[in-house]
Amino acid sequence: MAFAMSATASASSLSFGRNVVDQRLKVAAPSARVVAPRPALQVENMVKIRFTRLGRKRTPFYRIIAIDSRKRRDGAPLEYLGWYDPVRKQSNLDAPAIKAWLGEGGPPSPPPPPPPRGGGGPRRR
Repeated sequence: MAFAMSATASASSLSFGRNVVDQRLKVAAPSARVVAPRPALQVENMVKIRFTRLGRKRTPFYRIIAIDSRKRRDGAPLEYLGWYDPVRKQSNLDAPAIKAWLGEGGPPSPPPPPPPRGGGGPRRR
């Protein structure tokens, strides 16, 4: 019984009415300073025309694709533009699609540098 009285006494001593004001919860009045809006940030996605490698070891086969320049070599392409088989020296190109991507600003990726000359490479057995 003593416990019940102390619980009611402590509950009655708490006040959650409007007359209780906490200094930390006061909200400052909005300032009259106006901030000018920033111009919209324009992001341009660069499209590149690349090879994506398929095939087995030492038997390369490449697809020619249009892809976002930030994606990896074997990433999901925007469009397939053809293929190239360096073993058989054959290729198949979709010329209208390639011209369309070049017209939209999709430059081909630069060719790789030539291999080093001389005996600096790994030995083959």
